[in-house]
Amino acid sequence: MRKPSGLLVTLMELKKFQEMAFHDLLLSAECDAVPEIVRTGSYWLNHIHIVDKIFRAHLSGEVHGFTSTVSDDTPELQFLRQDAANSNDWLIAYAVSLDADTATEGVRFAFTDGTPGDMTREEILLHLLTHASYHLSTCSPALEKNGLTMPPVLLTTMLSSTCADAL
Repeated sequence: MRKPSGLLVTLMELKKFQEMAFHDLLLSAECDAVPEIVRTGSYWLNHIHIVDKIFRAHLSGEVHGFTSTVSDDTPELQFLRQDAANSNDWLIAYAVSLDADTATEGVRFAFTDGTPGDMTREEILLHLLTHASYHLSTCSPALEKNGLTMPPVLLTTMLSSTCADAL
């Protein structure tokens, strides 16, 4: 079995790093005064998590049961953070489990609107990262407008913090 590069694993670690940083910001005391930021951020984090669960089902060959990628019911943020952390841990372990052949294996599925989809396993993982990064980055202007700093989202920041933790 030929293992793919560790890049897929690093990308899934980056996804988790980004999401946990946003969760931590929204759960921090500095966000207590801006409940609209918390509501909007929670909405997008929940949307990201729903999409993750849908594509995890596709990767596993399971039925996900979702008819939409959005929900009016956003879980309590601390619960959502833990559930998202567990889901991201699953994605990291899944990336570790792939070899060069299974990473490029096609997965056929239907989007929630019924449109057929066909992506490789590695394309699905990349989609989950770019999807999450896109939605989290759209929160930046609102954060800045309210005097909040954008959480760390760059690969170099994650790698630097990992390196510092190892020292």
